[in-house]
Amino acid sequence: MAYRTPGQGQRDAYVINMISTYLSDGESSKLYKKLVDEKKMALQILSVPVDAEDYSSYIVGGLPVGDNSIQDIKKEIDEEILKIQMELISEKDYQKLQNKFENQFVNANSSVEGIANSLAENYMLKDDTNLINTEIDIYRSITREEIMEVAKKYLKVNQRVELEYLPEQKDAN
Repeated sequence: MAYRTPGQGQRDAYVINMISTYLSDGESSKLYKKLVDEKKMALQILSVPVDAEDYSSYIVGGLPVGDNSIQDIKKEIDEEILKIQMELISEKDYQKLQNKFENQFVNANSSVEGIANSLAENYMLKDDTNLINTEIDIYRSITREEIMEVAKKYLKVNQRVELEYLPEQKDAN
């Protein structure tokens, strides 16, 4: 499932990054725990923001396992997205997100190569090299309420493209 989201320089794009991390970054993420660990419905779950200058996209999907269908996976993903839209994420999950983004920022900028990469990316893609000094503050300022509002604004069921990619069926001879 793919949703149209704002361009990478806009504040809502930062919020989408947080939503993506909340849903599927690592084995402790909401979708991974629910669909891979607990229900054993999926082999893999992903959600990834694909950043672009004017408009971006946010892709969410999974690889069903066993007798589970793509529709089953989609239903479970929709339930988790609806939770984000209807209720605030827990304070514990919010703090975990803040810690992850701060850790990523520090790690990305802890070497000369990392700093050069951040400066080049911020110059070429965002036209603002000063983001190396302020980007972490953007993530720190995002609230739980803002996460809920951005999810409501961009992750609507009737405003997405759905793709089912299935292997070709071969007849048994």
